[in-house]
Amino acid sequence: MKRILCCLLLLAALLPGCARQPRPANTLRLAARSDLSTLDPALSYDSGSMPYVRVLYRGLIDYGVGAELVNAVARERKVSPDGKVYRFKLRTDVRFHSGRRVVAEDFRYALERVLTPATASDGFSFYQVIDGAKEFSEDKKKPKAEQRIEHVRGIRVTGDDEISLTLKQPDVTFLNYLALPFAYAVPREWVEKLEREGKTLEENPNGCGPFKFESWVRGRHLYLTKNPDYYDPTLPKCDRIELKMGGDDTLHLMRFELGDIDTQTLEDAPAPDFLRLLEDPDWNQYIQHAPMMDIRYVCLNTEMKPFNNVLVRRAMNYAIDRERIKAFVARRATVARGALPPGMPGYNPQLFQYKHDPAKAKQLLREAGYPNGFIITLWYSPDIKWYAKAAQSIQEDLKQVGVTVNLKAVTYSALKTAAGKRKNIEMSIIGWIQDFPDPANFLDVLFNGKNRTETASNNRAFYSNPKVNKLLDIAAVELNRKKRLALYQQAEKLIVDDAPWVFLLHTERYFVRQPWIKGFRLHPMWSARHEYVEVRSGD
Repeated sequence: MKRILCCLLLLAALLPGCARQPRPANTLRLAARSDLSTLDPALSYDSGSMPYVRVLYRGLIDYGVGAELVNAVARERKVSPDGKVYRFKLRTDVRFHSGRRVVAEDFRYALERVLTPATASDGFSFYQVIDGAKEFSEDKKKPKAEQRIEHVRGIRVTGDDEISLTLKQPDVTFLNYLALPFAYAVPREWVEKLEREGKTLEENPNGCGPFKFESWVRGRHLYLTKNPDYYDPTLPKCDRIELKMGGDDTLHLMRFELGDIDTQTLEDAPAPDFLRLLEDPDWNQYIQHAPMMDIRYVCLNTEMKPFNNVLVRRAMNYAIDRERIKAFVARRATVARGALPPGMPGYNPQLFQYKHDPAKAKQLLREAGYPNGFIITLWYSPDIKWYAKAAQSIQEDLKQVGVTVNLKAVTYSALKTAAGKRKNIEMSIIGWIQDFPDPANFLDVLFNGKNRTETASNNRAFYSNPKVNKLLDIAAVELNRKKRLALYQQAEKLIVDDAPWVFLLHTERYFVRQPWIKGFRLHPMWSARHEYVEVRSGD
């Protein structure tokens, strides 16, 4: 098999249409199956867009080599003894790509933009803990002439260099929220200029990150160039990023082995190719592996029939064969018990796990009043290749218990929008990757009833259980780590019993790099930090 593939690759390299292009100097060449969803930090909340948004923009704080938080645009930070007031002093040498200096007001504007419902930001719920955020958001729902609140009460700017954020109650994860793209500095005048010109920040970014925007042709390519005025003169290590879009994983892997792509994910590579590279000593030394720290799940909208019935939701969990779905991923996943992945603080290896039991599923459907099943549409995105196989497998499993499933394939962007809209779709395959290593980022964000919003809801099951909500709210302000994790474990136990999801898989990250790429490391928070990647002469 290896010899045949090598021959095919050699043949492809010799064909005129496949001739390799000269390598641009110090340019990092990447590939993606599909287009990016956005370059607007208020809207960037997917693994496709975030790596590029984070090198175009910067926040007050960031993650260091690991999961530790470090100052970025902030040069100093202080937290009050009661954990409710966060004060930041800014660097004075940070400039937007347009040339203006970054000031404290840019951070207030970014946060208030996220808290404005019309923005439809997935980060909306994270910052509701800021004092006055709820009132501000409610006021922004009114017609402009009736709005009375200019700024969020708990966000105070003192001159150009200082900003303070006051919370309604302590939240031990608040600094993690500030490291997310939603809180990156955005210049108001740039956004307003774009609006006057009929343009958007999505396609016309202006940040203060290590790379500057050059061009984005939708569905074709994204080009970024080195920011010579970046406040850290040691970064970025390469001069240019060229992201080419389109093609599947098989094509990308062929291009990688030809040397036309510098780093390539193996997470969705066809199983035979993945295993071949993994077992090849020539390539194995260049493969990096780490847990994805994620959950892939079937979301069941608990506000819509038939999934407003807990018996139906449990039936779905018994009906679906997760071991078969795991086989599609070829050694790159484990079957989930609940929402928290192994390695996450609070993970419970003894948590109840649904087993494949069609007879039990049929019994529960009869008890729920659906002895003859029902017809349902399952939404999914083929952007992740194994999702299509999983959808077909689920369709077959549910057929065995009398449920007819119609499959609806859409882009990831369309799926995220549809699933986040209240009372819109009943069932979807989707996933969640950690923003930071804390159970709140899974359990509170995805299951607390207060995080249900009309649009861009992260609680896509629109699930709410008063007992769970109370446990999560208590855990959010509990400062004793042992007590806090115990509260999250109690909440997850109730969530699994309520079955708002079919808990599918936790997946693994695999990347392979070229020998001439230095400094590429899988990061526990960011999939990769391209600003640290160096491209050495390697052709």
